[in-house]
Amino acid sequence: MQLSKETILLSDIVNYSIKGLTSALGKGEGVTKFLRPISFQVKEESDLRHLADTIISTNLLENGDIVVVPSKVVSLLEKRFVYGLTLENYNRCISDIAFARKKLKMVDKGILTKQDQVGLDKIDIKKKIGVRYPKDPNLSCYRIAKHILGKSNKRVDVVISDSDSGGEKGVALIGCPTIINTPIGATKGLRLFYCMRVAVAAEITWNNIKNMPILLVQPYQASRIRKNIGELRYKGFLNAEKENDILSILK
Repeated sequence: MQLSKETILLSDIVNYSIKGLTSALGKGEGVTKFLRPISFQVKEESDLRHLADTIISTNLLENGDIVVVPSKVVSLLEKRFVYGLTLENYNRCISDIAFARKKLKMVDKGILTKQDQVGLDKIDIKKKIGVRYPKDPNLSCYRIAKHILGKSNKRVDVVISDSDSGGEKGVALIGCPTIINTPIGATKGLRLFYCMRVAVAAEITWNNIKNMPILLVQPYQASRIRKNIGELRYKGFLNAEKENDILSILK
């Protein structure tokens, strides 16, 4: 039976996503052997270093672990606010980029990107405040991993995930379809398929607990031996066109 490259790619995306789902249901193995939710409260003075310090303070970290953080938490820590977002204009803002750029003001006076538009979220409707994605998710992941390494001497990978997913959303964000959750940033030690796997595991876990927005993923011993753990991947968002495990299928 001859399968198209696109069919093979989609089957792999489904395969890794289902493995993440089963891990969250208590049947973990391989890179998602153990899942440990971590509590974290975003305060006005909080930043990425505070998040990293919270993870270190659990005394659970081991070399080769993976930390998954929701994009909204990172956006709040990086003060990625937008002003002018209301209940009345929200639906149009996420569907009409020209309208959104006209109505919304950026805290840094920058321009709203297509990826920002996908990531728009309401924070304080009364004050008309919203939030957009981190400016450079891969760099944010690296900064968290670097801080953890400097203070604990533990090499970990970090993934930033977002609950938007699907065909159009996945392609708009990272260049390929995603299921349940989309990883938008990561350090260099994880293949894109593994980023998808831990992101799905995180989303299912977060849906079943409260006030535990960080997921510590602790792989089986053999899965801890990875190259480039905690290193900067490349600038920007994850991009399927730069990922070898995607490119090797589509060649």
